[in-house]
Amino acid sequence: RLFNSTRLPKPNRDELATDEKGRHLLVLRRGHFYVFDVLDKDGNIVQASEIQAHLHHILSDTSSESEFPLGYLTSEERNTWALLRQKLLDNGNQEALRKVDSAVFCLCLDDFPIKDPIHLSHNMLHGSGVNRWYDKSFSIIMMADGTAGVNFEHSWGDGVAIVRFQNEVFKDSTQRPAVSPQSRMANVDSNSAVQELHFHLDDSLKAAISSAKKKFDTTVSSLTIASMVFQRGGKESLKAQKLSPDSVAQLAFQMAFLRQYGQTT
Repeated sequence: RLFNSTRLPKPNRDELATDEKGRHLLVLRRGHFYVFDVLDKDGNIVQASEIQAHLHHILSDTSSESEFPLGYLTSEERNTWALLRQKLLDNGNQEALRKVDSAVFCLCLDDFPIKDPIHLSHNMLHGSGVNRWYDKSFSIIMMADGTAGVNFEHSWGDGVAIVRFQNEVFKDSTQRPAVSPQSRMANVDSNSAVQELHFHLDDSLKAAISSAKKKFDTTVSSLTIASMVFQRGGKESLKAQKLSPDSVAQLAFQMAFLRQYGQTT
């Protein structure tokens, strides 16, 4: 369920869908959707220089932010989203949605840098909604300053799988980087290799996107995040005391809840 997967909205109960035949990456930028193959016909990853060229092509697109960012619909109440998705299908968007659903994963390219840890937390947790597709099994979010994070849909599994995946990616990309600032991009025809997905939206769907945005903004505005850096120890010092770092974190959450609300449940 980690790759090529998405959560499909259905009346009263969603479905998890996986299409192992998908070979393409889904890239979101300014609310626009792009796809290109990252696996060859044998399932091998294509050359990094080729992927680099395609991403450069997408970053060179001067299109302004999408007027009706479709990703907002994935933040809607699930039964509402199920009805709207069916309307999208009825409007001739079957192939575009199939490309979204079957992509290996989603890469969100955000055009701004991170200001501070609070901004980082908000952007990775929810972002503005413009440049996200929350139903995808997971999305790697890349900022203009190179800061990266992951947002993942939680119904298919726990965070352990994502943490393991990210640890392997970090280790491989730092110890054996496939590209560098000095790397030369492959001489490939990105104009034909990269496809922008276009969606047919009638007035009712446009209105639904605007409504979803209002609900999204209201929900996000109610979320407050604060951060602190604890420098008197970490997971290694806890392990040395034969304590589970996860259990200590969970206990801290419960203590905070108790102090805030006077109860533990």
